[in-house]
Amino acid sequence: MKKIISVSCMIAVLMLLASCGGGSSASSGVEFYTDKGGENVGIMNSMSDKIVDDGGVGYKTVGYTEVTAYETAVQQSLDSKKAPGLFTWWSGDKLKKLVDNDLVVDLSKEWKDYYEKEGVNPGLADAFTIDGKVYAAPFSVLYNGIIYNKKVFDKYNLKAPETWEEFINVCDTLKSKKIEPVGLKNDPWASFLWFQTLIASYNPELYVGLTNGDIKYTDPEMKKVMKIWQGLIKKGYFGEPVDPASQAKMFSTGESAMIYEPTVTSTTLKKEYNMEPGKDFDVFVAPSMKEGQKKVIFFEASPIAVSKNSKQSADAKKVLQSFYKKDVQQIFVDEAGIINTDNTKSDDPVNGGFVKEAADTDKYSVMVRYYEATPIEIVNVATDELWKFFYNPTDKMIDDTLNTIQETADKTFQ
Repeated sequence: MKKIISVSCMIAVLMLLASCGGGSSASSGVEFYTDKGGENVGIMNSMSDKIVDDGGVGYKTVGYTEVTAYETAVQQSLDSKKAPGLFTWWSGDKLKKLVDNDLVVDLSKEWKDYYEKEGVNPGLADAFTIDGKVYAAPFSVLYNGIIYNKKVFDKYNLKAPETWEEFINVCDTLKSKKIEPVGLKNDPWASFLWFQTLIASYNPELYVGLTNGDIKYTDPEMKKVMKIWQGLIKKGYFGEPVDPASQAKMFSTGESAMIYEPTVTSTTLKKEYNMEPGKDFDVFVAPSMKEGQKKVIFFEASPIAVSKNSKQSADAKKVLQSFYKKDVQQIFVDEAGIINTDNTKSDDPVNGGFVKEAADTDKYSVMVRYYEATPIEIVNVATDELWKFFYNPTDKMIDDTLNTIQETADKTFQ
């Protein structure tokens, strides 16, 4: 990776390095860089202390809160021995670029020998797999589900749907009672959420093929999925997209009955809207449209990578051998609500319960969400086009949307 940086930028980075949060485990020289600074630095330091107390190799955290400065600092160090042993990154194309430049360590063996044995969901490895090898471990994992207002459901004698027909019945009932069935947020990137969900509910293999370029957006099966989405929109199942705070508030007051979000949203609903997880709201997985087909749970995962050129590389791998131990990860659960393994305990029945549910590979398939599973060039076009379709769900727009996205996919996957 080219090292092109102005003198002033180098000085700025050095100054930031001197001032950003850090420090823990004096017994170890492994530096752990992360863009998730703030209070997470103290939590991570406590986790390192626990690793050391248990006889493992600890680390010292260097936390950033400004993403651009963080990317610059990491990228400018990765081809030298002075690179941090560990660092958080992004999955998808950004991780692939590091792999293509031979800057990160293959952790495939560690996944089988350590991470999975400590309760990390094996399916998460897909998020960090490139050309058949796994190049990262999870820093945080967010599972997405349909969170529903239990008081609204109880009022109209509804239950969490197990089949697609039951889901449609729930939406019809709520609509007849003038309740917004599904609340949406208007974040620019959020248009793909129900797009990915409907594809996977229709046929998970279709989703996999779409994201890796084996299936075209203009495939007849994709048009069928878009027709299904078109029908849901025209029936009024989705509310007008609003800002995220308004979405949560409308859900808490019962104006909308369901939202599709990561289950860590449970923490926000409890702290800011006094909703009790498991009592006032719960979560379910989007039903499959075909009998006998596994339901799909989408997740987003923030990766931890090991610098290949760092002089700390060997010790960094040892850190990760202890990072997922139960007593270490329990600190993460208790202090940050982040659940990476199914061996830890959470007093939140929605967030903690859903993580354990996702580990049932006989019942569910876990898949990387569209935003990370698809090349960013396609994502940027798709999110714009899918919003256009949502606001104008005509037959012509189905063709226009899919054709426009495919034009970019053709260039990207060529």
